[in-house]
Amino acid sequence: MAEVARGAVEVTVEPVWERSKLLGPREPARTEFPIEEFLSLNKDFVPYTEVVEKVVREYFHVKDEWLDRFKTFLQEKSGLSFTTFEALGAVLWQARVKASKIPRDEEVKFAYAVNIRRVVKPQLPAGYWGNGCVPMYVKTTAGDLIEKPIWETAELIKKSKRNVSDEYVHSFIDYQELNYKKGINAGRSVGAFTDWRHLGHSTVDFGWGGPVTVLPLSRNLLGSVEPCFFLPYSEASQGKKDGFKVLLYLRVNAVASFREEMEKFGNMAYV
Repeated sequence: MAEVARGAVEVTVEPVWERSKLLGPREPARTEFPIEEFLSLNKDFVPYTEVVEKVVREYFHVKDEWLDRFKTFLQEKSGLSFTTFEALGAVLWQARVKASKIPRDEEVKFAYAVNIRRVVKPQLPAGYWGNGCVPMYVKTTAGDLIEKPIWETAELIKKSKRNVSDEYVHSFIDYQELNYKKGINAGRSVGAFTDWRHLGHSTVDFGWGGPVTVLPLSRNLLGSVEPCFFLPYSEASQGKKDGFKVLLYLRVNAVASFREEMEKFGNMAYV
């Protein structure tokens, strides 16, 4: 669309839809991956209407130095290397659950979107313009999440990626087909996390340069009303980049405690 707006006669990548053919349910629909381990059926539970407390937006800046030191610390403790998403996701998830004072025995979930464009067989064509992702889940109890070492939380997130496969994707699609009318949800204490830093939002040019900022329009994501977005700096920030922005939604009564937890991260209190 940006190419057309700038006057292009032809687009670089030919758009492809064919959603029912590329990502439609199988015949017959079947779930060979145990999707029900993460999802529930309950028509009476609508996650986006469950929150009664006011939810507010919180922004904070994550410096490259903090991340580098923290990932080195995690590797020393666990013997594993972690991506920025895995490492920072563990910190944010733990901090939010702790600040929200969720009962120790309650199940909590870390939900995130995984790119399936090269996972499905055959791969999605370059011009497919529908969503090329499905949710993945990590689950534990609030007590275990808060009390276990932070590197074990990062490892849970890392290990969950092993579930991403062609069968997982098609089982997820077929589960929707088989159970949509029964009320599919991921439960109550779901924290949704998504990384927008590499999607290209910050470089799209409709003819007057890149965007000044990049922000989500909705706070409903993957069954959570308290999502977290890793956001890119815009082209307007060129030359001033150090790390990236994080946008979270938090219940008002959890904000002060959450800020304290993030100060510990900034001061490298884990190390």
